Amino acid sequence: MRGRYLQVILGAILVVGSLKTAVATETDNKTGEFVATKEWQVIKEGQAIPKGLHVRINMQTGLKEAKLLDEDERGTALQSQPEDHNHENEPLSLDYKPDLIEESLRIVKENKKSYAELRKAYKEFQKNFRTDGELIVQLIDQYRNFSKTPQESEVRSKLESLENLEYLLHQIDNALLFIDNSGLDDVLLPIVVNDTNTALRVSALRVLGSLASNNPKAQIKVFEKNFGSHIAQILISSGNSGEISAALHAFGALLRKFPLAQQRVLSTSGTQAMIRVLQSPEVELRSKSKVVTLISDLILEKRSVLETSKDAPDAASTIAQYVLLEFEPWLQSQGFCSAVDSVLSKDFLHLLELPEVVEQFATALETTESLCAASWSQNSGLRHALLTIRNRYANSQDEYRLEVSQVLVKLCERLFSKPKHTEL
Repeated sequence: MRGRYLQVILGAILVVGSLKTAVATETDNKTGEFVATKEWQVIKEGQAIPKGLHVRINMQTGLKEAKLLDEDERGTALQSQPEDHNHENEPLSLDYKPDLIEESLRIVKENKKSYAELRKAYKEFQKNFRTDGELIVQLIDQYRNFSKTPQESEVRSKLESLENLEYLLHQIDNALLFIDNSGLDDVLLPIVVNDTNTALRVSALRVLGSLASNNPKAQIKVFEKNFGSHIAQILISSGNSGEISAALHAFGALLRKFPLAQQRVLSTSGTQAMIRVLQSPEVELRSKSKVVTLISDLILEKRSVLETSKDAPDAASTIAQYVLLEFEPWLQSQGFCSAVDSVLSKDFLHLLELPEVVEQFATALETTESLCAASWSQNSGLRHALLTIRNRYANSQDEYRLEVSQVLVKLCERLFSKPKHTEL
């Protein structure tokens, strides 16, 4: 009995001691530094924590907890920043919450206003929006409503409309839509054939070149409206450099890769028109270089088709059309060789400052060498011009001029290779 009594007393002492220890520990940790382990521990209110711990809010208890970082968490986990312990552990004051709510409401109201404005702007955009097709039809209708003898304000409106059409008709579908809505008959043909305003004719020719470029269906329609002969007449009669340049662009857009048009147009006035541009003293060198480039391109086009398509059974019709073309004899009969000779012999001093034009002429000379070599090789004026340009470019520091000089070297070797000729 006495022994049992002693056991009860000892047990009571141990329990009391444990409670004292727990209380002491709790008191110490409440004010002491947080001792982190690998397990989550609650951070007491006002308790400091060391830097570099993984800190979280326990969503079940609402208490802030921390632990040591695991190896795979370093660099990715949210870590404690102990520089400002007081502010970090302080709860958000209720005094600030109404301000935050008021600010949030203000932002929402502003956004609602901006959204309303955006909706209004979008509705206006939808109201005024036009597809390419709608714009093209609208521009054609405008031309139908213009007077036959427009005032200056109407001329400006026409020019603006033509500028817009030039941009829109680069696309194949837009060009065909323009044609289907009688754009050739109601807009371009009257201007090209009858209008006396040079600026309008230039713009109309640019539109014509835009819609016909790389567009076979449009080329056919343009050809059927006899634009080829109308453009040729402009090239023969015009002295305006801008009009000639635009006409050459439209002429090339109609003729390239269209052997039927080449046959019909070039066999009549087309070849004569291009030679006339070369012979005219009023036409600038850049326009003349466009002529020789177009001539060279058409000759090379025929040669390429006959060479590459001779073994293709489905190309028989195309080959037949190109075989009928006698463009080179037409050039000879219209004086092409002497016209090119004259341009280079008389204007070579101006050409010294136009290497890109010289390159275009050199390419054309190479392409048509078989036509004109007999006369060119005997012409001292042409020889002097080509050798002067070659030597000047060969001594230039400009890389492009040096490249052009190499082209001229090879050309001169073929044309003037007789021993009696000496270089300047």
